[in-house]
Amino acid sequence: MRSTRQLALLTATLLSGALALTGCSKKPTEAQCEEFADHFVELLKSSRDKPDARIRKLAVDKRDDLIESCVKGGTVKEVECVLAQDAITGVEANCK
Repeated sequence: MRSTRQLALLTATLLSGALALTGCSKKPTEAQCEEFADHFVELLKSSRDKPDARIRKLAVDKRDDLIESCVKGGTVKEVECVLAQDAITGVEANCK
């Protein structure tokens, strides 16, 4: 089980790391970034057996930040990697 603080740190790390600007990679569209953000929020909310209200709020509150980071510095490859995962642990392991 992860604490709220650990999930906040994970979210911040993934925002900065998974969506880091990479040289000549193709940029995702805003629609792709919205799909990515929605999927990531769901993964974050489902990362606990019984997510409490703080976890749900954190996940929803970060949606706009995820979209903005994705549009500004993400790549299609990164978005597709996150969309292919069915758990936060998969994102951590596979989408760097």
